[in-house]
Amino acid sequence: MKKLFIMIRQGNLNEVKRIIERKPDEVNCVSGSSPKKDHGQSPLQIAFKTGNFEIAGYLIDHGADINFMESEDEDTGLRAPVLFDAINAVIMSLCYKDFNASELAFIYVERLVREGADVNQTASNGWNAIEWTITRAEQIIERPTVYTESQDAVRRQCAKILDMLIQNGADYIAWANKEQYPGITNKALYIDDFVPKNENDIDRHRGMRNFMQNYFLGRNLHT
Repeated sequence: MKKLFIMIRQGNLNEVKRIIERKPDEVNCVSGSSPKKDHGQSPLQIAFKTGNFEIAGYLIDHGADINFMESEDEDTGLRAPVLFDAINAVIMSLCYKDFNASELAFIYVERLVREGADVNQTASNGWNAIEWTITRAEQIIERPTVYTESQDAVRRQCAKILDMLIQNGADYIAWANKEQYPGITNKALYIDDFVPKNENDIDRHRGMRNFMQNYFLGRNLHT
C-alpha cells in the first residue's frame, strides 16, 4: 500500500496501474502514518494534491471514492473531501502561474461533480465547497502585487467553479447567510457594500468583495 502512494507522488502512472490491476481494492485504501503528510488520505486525494491528474483520472475510472474524506481517527487536523482537493488544484496552480495545470484541474472538478460528488459536503471546519473556493481565490485576489499575472485567471476560474457548484445544487443562500465571525455573515463580508466603523477601518476583503458583487449581479443571484 505504501508503494502506491509513493508511485502517485512520483507521477508513475504505469506502476500505479500495475498495483491496482494486482490489487483492485487498493484504489480506496487509506495511507498509514508513513509518510506523515499522506496519513489518513486516499490515493485520489494524493493524486490531486500532487497535480498528477492523469493518475487521478485512472483512479476514478477504477472506482475511487469521489466523496472520500479523512476520518477524525486518522487525521485530527483540517480534513476535507476529495472535491476540495480538486478545487485546490485549480486555484493554487495559479500561485505558480501554471495556467495549464489550473485548466486541467478544472476538468476534474467538472468530472467529480458530474459523477456525483456531493457539492454540499463540508470540511471538518464546517466550510462547504463555495467557502473553500472563495477563501482559496481570495489568497490570490487580495495580493495583486504578488500574483499580478494570475489576477484575471483566478477570477475566471473562481467564477467557473462557483457556476459549476451552484448549477449542481450548492446552497449559495446558506453560504451567504452563514456567520464567518460572530454577527458577521459571508454576505456582509463579500456581497454587501463595505461600511467603515471609523476613519481607520479598512475593507480587508475589497478585491474579493468586488468580484463577488459582480458575480452575483451578473448572474442575477439574490440572497
